[in-house]
Amino acid sequence: MFVTAVVVLCLTSLCSESLHAEPAVVRHQPTPPSQRVLYRRVPLPKIPPGTRFAEKPPVDWSNLISFVRGKLSSGDVDAVSETVKYYSEIFNLVLLANCDRNADGDYELDQVAVGFSMKINGVNTIVTSDTQADLGGDLSIIGRSVLDGNVESLSKVEQVARTKNSMVFDAPAIILRNGEHREMVVRYYIWVFPENGNIGTLVWLLDPGSDDSTLRVADTTVQLLPPNMLEDRVMNVDSDKFNFVGIPKKDAFALVQIPQGVAFEMNDAMKAVAAEKNYTPKSFASLTSAVASTLKTGKKE
Repeated sequence: MFVTAVVVLCLTSLCSESLHAEPAVVRHQPTPPSQRVLYRRVPLPKIPPGTRFAEKPPVDWSNLISFVRGKLSSGDVDAVSETVKYYSEIFNLVLLANCDRNADGDYELDQVAVGFSMKINGVNTIVTSDTQADLGGDLSIIGRSVLDGNVESLSKVEQVARTKNSMVFDAPAIILRNGEHREMVVRYYIWVFPENGNIGTLVWLLDPGSDDSTLRVADTTVQLLPPNMLEDRVMNVDSDKFNFVGIPKKDAFALVQIPQGVAFEMNDAMKAVAAEKNYTPKSFASLTSAVASTLKTGKKE
């Protein structure tokens, strides 16, 4: 779901095979208590390379938010070479979360992180071009270049604001909109249920302003995603966005739609705060309240 230098893999089945040897646990760095309430934009943390997982979240993570495999199956698919198609589908976008207990025994949000995985010895493994060889990835020069572009795109995914039990982050994406590939923003609202540590995930689509300083709601339909979402994401191909030797430009591929779950219609209160570029404690509290009321009364048939 993110813009890449060579291939766009935007936010399936997971393999249950295990490695022949027990891998060492790759641990993330917990978010310090002083950073668990923050009202400024910062890059979303990356999942450490070497993190391995099957159907369940990896060791040291409590929740798999989503596992996304891109599929070039819409638009000018015949314009895509076998090499480009292969490398556009070999890497998977992964969103993980970790919740832990506070002093009162309630669960709170430690961290949400993002990364790209590939199958190594049958097991999904988070990789970068610098680490994939040591992890057994054996990628070609082309593969490493594509992976570099994918990982670089993650630097544009930003945490907008967070509290101890909720977070908003923005993921830039190329979206198929009215027949065109457009740069837009998919906004995620994540929250944790304090009694059991379960995670809720809500997504909606935003349109960036011309000067990149503002956002507006592009679609008032929001999607409540299922837990542990496994998604085959359909990507649209535009052959006009390939150069003369068949290399795709950054906007050659686009998401056909944002992640799909249970659809809700934003109420007026949510419309008023859903596209804030930055949040204050007051406006973030208003968003939290508006999300709760939208989920209570806004389910679409």
